[in-house]
Amino acid sequence: MSNISPLINVMKTAYNKVNRRIYRDFGEIENLQGLDNKIDRFFNKTYEFIEYNIKNYLTYCRPEWKFLDEINSSYKKNTYYWLLEPLSGKENFKRSIPIFSNSISVFFNDKIIATSIYDPLRNDFYFTEEGKGAFLNDHRIRVSNRKYLENSLISLQLNNSDLKIEKFFLKHPMKLKNFRVLNSSTVSISWLCNGKLDCFIGVNMDQLFIQSSKLFLRESGGFFLETNLNKNNFFICANPTIHKKIINILN
Repeated sequence: MSNISPLINVMKTAYNKVNRRIYRDFGEIENLQGLDNKIDRFFNKTYEFIEYNIKNYLTYCRPEWKFLDEINSSYKKNTYYWLLEPLSGKENFKRSIPIFSNSISVFFNDKIIATSIYDPLRNDFYFTEEGKGAFLNDHRIRVSNRKYLENSLISLQLNNSDLKIEKFFLKHPMKLKNFRVLNSSTVSISWLCNGKLDCFIGVNMDQLFIQSSKLFLRESGGFFLETNLNKNNFFICANPTIHKKIINILN
């Protein structure tokens, strides 16, 4: 069973400040399907509510901490920063597809030291701190131990790219049934670290997401690699065996 630290408890409480509104608005948005203008306005209010209230609570709990928008932006040494993804899976939410989540991380002296992901519809709280393992609610989680690509599930996400991902797999008999496009990077990482998925391949992902994901992967036994292929940045994450096989295919 996990021993939730005060820092992780702050994150968990921050999510609780907004989860009722998320649950309510997600139910309401189903009635707006087909009315794109109304959906956009409705979603923007929801997103602003999530961002404002989580930031407000985090600031209340740690008034001396700052918020960081980009890893490459200027930051001070020996200063703690919050990294916030109010809602990953925006298009899913707008279309009433129940695959989205919130994420909060802590950045200190060039690295992520704690991170969490919350799935409000399933009440799943994923969290990790450096050197303490990865958890879902009260239970320790690990990546899967599947060894064969034939029965593996691979999540794909392509950002700002016209890359034809299938070309990288033409020389290997991988079937379409192996792939999932969830359109929520944080859901993909949390499901990978919990063994539901076996691999995640992200193309041109945000650096904040990559840095936060690396901590989750290390603490849950996953492997990862960043590499450039055809002028695109690949972030490849998987359990150790599948990771090696995917790398061999891409090479």
